Amino acid sequence: MGWEADNILVLTLDGTPRGWSRAGHRIAGKEGGLFVQTYTPTPMRKYQDSIRKLARAAMAGRDPLAGALSVSLRFRMPIPKSHPKRRREAMAAGEIPHTVKPDKDNLTKAIYDALNKIVWIDDAQITRGFQTKVYSARPGIDVRIEAFAPQEQAA
Repeated sequence: MGWEADNILVLTLDGTPRGWSRAGHRIAGKEGGLFVQTYTPTPMRKYQDSIRKLARAAMAGRDPLAGALSVSLRFRMPIPKSHPKRRREAMAAGEIPHTVKPDKDNLTKAIYDALNKIVWIDDAQITRGFQTKVYSARPGIDVRIEAFAPQEQAA
């Protein structure tokens, strides 16, 4: 985990990848001034906090990356223990793709949002991305971020 070169950061996150969960809503305020308050559910907040902690350590005090970025994500999903041994072995060998929830877009959003303002300024900087889901005996996420030469900002 860490910098492979000045423009390439590699992170390895252990544990079961989680997809972005929808925001929760609650009624807040007092009579006459009620409003709907939106919040990130606690499990998702804790998951993203653990990702942020690892990212801060890898950044080692560096400023967030500026300019265009390329991001590759490999989600290593757990192999269900309930499947027969032959099927589990085929999953581990990559012969059976991970085609169940969570979907890769929600998995990606959780990572991208967690890395905002730490690894990059904003995930809008990501101009190229590749995501894949695979079964693995060691669940986790492999992240590779490559910064292109910073672009001049238009005035």
